[in-house]
Amino acid sequence: MRRAFGLILLALGVFAVAGAVVLPTYVYPKLAKVPLDQDSTSVLEGTASKVLVVTDDGSGPVAKIRENAKLTATGHVQANFAAPEMQKDTDYAVWLLAVQVKDDADGALVTASKRQVCFDRRTAEGYEPNGATDPKCDAKSSYVTEPDGTNTDKAQPGLNFKFPFGTEQKDYKVYDDNTGAAVTAKYTGTETVNGIETYKFVQNIPDTKLDSKKVPGSLIGSAEASVTADLYYRGVNTMWVEPVTGIEVKQQQQQHQELRAGTSTTVVFDGTLAYNGKTISQMVDQVDENKGKLEFLSSTGPLWLGIGGGVLILVAVYLLVRRRPTPPPAPRQRRQVVFART
Repeated sequence: MRRAFGLILLALGVFAVAGAVVLPTYVYPKLAKVPLDQDSTSVLEGTASKVLVVTDDGSGPVAKIRENAKLTATGHVQANFAAPEMQKDTDYAVWLLAVQVKDDADGALVTASKRQVCFDRRTAEGYEPNGATDPKCDAKSSYVTEPDGTNTDKAQPGLNFKFPFGTEQKDYKVYDDNTGAAVTAKYTGTETVNGIETYKFVQNIPDTKLDSKKVPGSLIGSAEASVTADLYYRGVNTMWVEPVTGIEVKQQQQQHQELRAGTSTTVVFDGTLAYNGKTISQMVDQVDENKGKLEFLSSTGPLWLGIGGGVLILVAVYLLVRRRPTPPPAPRQRRQVVFART
């Protein structure tokens, strides 16, 4: 009986130790991927000391600078299941991001942008045509929509939408919508956001020329009807990331844009926008839903399985190798001598 019990414990111990190895090395990589199905909205709110707004009073579009405007930026992310990469068990996802920034005063549109990107579901890295990442994404699955509505095929390298699972305390390249390039986001420490411990990353975008365009001369103090001006941009993006899930719990964007023509400079945007309270709560809910599952697969599960399996194996070995105690010798029986009577 003892031997049978020992063999059962040994089998359970070996199974537990095997699970401790398989969970982080095989199961975790299989399951730690963003879902293909995505339909979410995030909202950033803030104030701009200066913002260029184009309105139409019926006589044609009029561009003017507003001061101290309250703005709302709404970003909508949706999966594109028409893309060839969106197959069951694929390592890639194709998501479409549309962003609109409006003036709260009258709903006037400040900016609008749209882009689609094919990215790695584990690392969040966008597709790169030079082979820096596995080029399983179709080149046409990553594009940027131009102001005239046409789509331009464009790789979007760096992190997109989130940070990788198991985010580390190091610098990362994050894709910047404005410059269309991957810019380093430096790790600066830890902070608590709504009770969640996060890693803080700061991305500094240097003064960068974005475009040259025809603008009304009045915008830059010229008497001419229109002039060609260069649009420059610089900014600071701050991201608070929950490291287990890679979710950006909080985000803040400081942006400065100005038109330059000769010696004339006109600021067309200077403001700061950040996730509102509702969006932060949504991100925290996502963390609460997924963090425990990921930690069980990558750390707590293997730890307890390893400890428990080791204990079971030790107990089983003890039971199997321990000798049975030698039974005590049987007591001698006294002979009874019977004398027959004569």
